[in-house]
Amino acid sequence: MSIHLHHLESELPEKTRLRGYDYYCEGRVRSVFNINGLEWMAVVQGYDDHVVELRIVNDTVVRYACNCNDEEDPCKHVAAVLYHIRNEAAKTKRNDPSGYDAIKEEVSYLPVHVLRYLILKYAAHSKEFRSFLSDYFKVPPHK
Repeated sequence: MSIHLHHLESELPEKTRLRGYDYYCEGRVRSVFNINGLEWMAVVQGYDDHVVELRIVNDTVVRYACNCNDEEDPCKHVAAVLYHIRNEAAKTKRNDPSGYDAIKEEVSYLPVHVLRYLILKYAAHSKEFRSFLSDYFKVPPHK
C-alpha cells in the first residue's frame, strides 16, 4: 500500500488515522531520523516503544514497517510517524542540516533494547559497519 503524505486523511483507514493522529498530538513520536533522504526511522512510545521504518519517495510512502503486533495495516504507530514527518520534518532539516546533533541528542534517550535493535538492523545491511563492530570488540579494554 502506498500512502501520499498530503493525503493521509483519505488514504489511511479511519481508526488507524484517528489513533495515529492522537499519538502524534500527544508527542509520542520520538527519535525521528532521516537516514539518507529516503529512509526514515522513528520510535513511538506506546505501552512499549515501537520502531517504525519508512521509505518515502516524492512524498509517497513506498514501504513501511513497525515492530508492533497490531493487526491493522498500516498501524497507528506508522500513522503517527507520517503525521510527524508531514508536519515537522521541514523544521528538523532546517535546524540541523547534517543531522548529527539531532541524532546525538535523541540517542541519549533511547532505551537499551531499541539501541540494540538499531545496531543489529544497521549491521544486517552494512558490511562496513559489521567490520567496524568486529574490530571494535577485538580491541582490548583500556586499563
